[in-house]
This record gives sequence, structure tokens and C-alpha cells, in this order.
Amino acid sequence: MIVRPEQSWLRKLFSWRGSIMRKISPQLCFFIMLNIAYLFALPMLHLHGIIAKESSFYFIGISISISVFLGFRNNTAWLRYWEARKLWGDLLIVSRSLMREVINTTNASAEEKKVVLDLVVTYCTTLKAKLRHGPVPVSRALDYQHLTTPCNALLQNVGLWLYQHRPNEFVYRNFNHYMNQMSTIQGGCERISNTPIPYAYSLLLHRTVGIFCAVYPLLLIHDFGFLTLLFSIFTTYALLALDAIATELEDPFGTEDNDLPLNAICNAIEIDLREMIKDSVIPAKMKPDAHYRLL
Repeated sequence: MIVRPEQSWLRKLFSWRGSIMRKISPQLCFFIMLNIAYLFALPMLHLHGIIAKESSFYFIGISISISVFLGFRNNTAWLRYWEARKLWGDLLIVSRSLMREVINTTNASAEEKKVVLDLVVTYCTTLKAKLRHGPVPVSRALDYQHLTTPCNALLQNVGLWLYQHRPNEFVYRNFNHYMNQMSTIQGGCERISNTPIPYAYSLLLHRTVGIFCAVYPLLLIHDFGFLTLLFSIFTTYALLALDAIATELEDPFGTEDNDLPLNAICNAIEIDLREMIKDSVIPAKMKPDAHYRLL
């Protein structure tokens, strides 16, 4: 995630860090070169009686189709991103509530509370690693690396600790409620991670945008000449940028500029829980790097 201080509208126009421009620069350069080729090639065709002049009516249908496709895909990608953010926000809330219940209702010692705290923090960190399709951190969950779903084993161990330290059955029902919430959050995250937007739909939109950007200058070049380059670049930039942003938001658990800062969320969970038990060792709060990226 890009976290930048507030900028003036003029500086924001020329911001590079966090912009999707870096990702679409090769495609944009290709279409700029294609437009320049049109500007030099079409006059030569005119000399041979070939005139490239199309009515805007022919482009209405494809323009409407692209608008519908881009709107649907970007809305779908944003809903996936927002649902993922809500799930991790719920995980933060449930972790706090569970630790508060442990502190207020059990007779566990400070060292015993650190055990369940480490299990919860390890669970969050391991869930993050699995969602990013990376290896489970050795320092966090060495005993669970051989498992297909180490999060389930960690959650089971948390539940076992809670059962062993339950003061009564009523409190244990509350514990179990929190565990069910964590399991539901995990399932929601796995659903988003394992169910991408259908590839055929994304491919159709990608090809349609590419074809439109290649043909669109032909609509303008007869009337605007070299100004076609300016108008076409703006339209091409907008369409390519929307397509690229939707691709990033589609998988909100990655490490691209516009993905969720799962490292920072796990860090916030650990800080909150350690402060709740008044631990002497509290990690520093994560901040954006020099490029304003918060992972």
C-alpha cells in the first residue's frame, strides 16, 4: 500500500511513486510509437487513394462495451479488495477481544499468557504468508511448515490452550466463539485468494482495450492531424491504467503497490496484544519505506 503525505493538486499530477504509470509505461510507449507510425504512414496511403476516415458511429458500440467491461471488472476487483481489508480488520478486533477475555477471566500467569499471545501472533503471520503464497516463516512456526494448512494446526493449539485454562464452561463458550470467528475470517481470505476473476473474462477485456487503443487514432487522425497523438495518449493512458489497477486489486494479498499492508497489520496486532499483557518487549511500529510503500 502507498501511504503518502497530502500533496497539492499540482504535485499530485507529477507523482511517480505509487502511480500505475511505471507498470503501464511499456504498453503506453508501444501505442505512442504506433500513433507516430500512423501519422507518417497514412499520408503515404493517401497518395495512393487510400483514405483512413471512419465515422465515430462505428466506435460507439465498442466504446460502450469497454465502459461496461471496465466498470464491472473494477467494481469486482474493488469489492474483493474491500472485503479482504474488512476481514483483516475483523481479525485485529477478534485478537484483541480474545486476549482481553484471557486477561480478565483466567488465572494464567504472565508466562502462560505469552504462550497464547505468541500462538495468536504466529497464526496471523502464518496466514499472511500462506495468502501471499510464500513459505511459512521459520522463526514463527517451525513445527507447522510440513503441513498443507498450518493455520488450522495453530488455531487448534490456541483452542487447546484456551480449553486447558478455562475458568468455567460459560467463559469457554466465549473463547470458542472467538475461535469460530477467526476460522471464518481465514476461510473468507482463502476464498478470495483461491478464486480469481475468471481468466477468460480478464483476457477478453485486455484484448478489447488493446484493440481499441490501436484503432482509436484512426478515428481522429483525419480531423486533428498531429494533435491526434495528444488525444490518443490520454485515452490510452486512462484505459490501460484502469485495466492495470483492476489487476492489482484482484489479488489484495500480494506485495504490489496497491495491495493490503499485511505485514503492517500483523505488526499492529502484535503490538496491541503485547501492550495488553504489559510485555517488556514490544516491537516498533512499521512505517512506510523511502518510496512510501507499506507492505
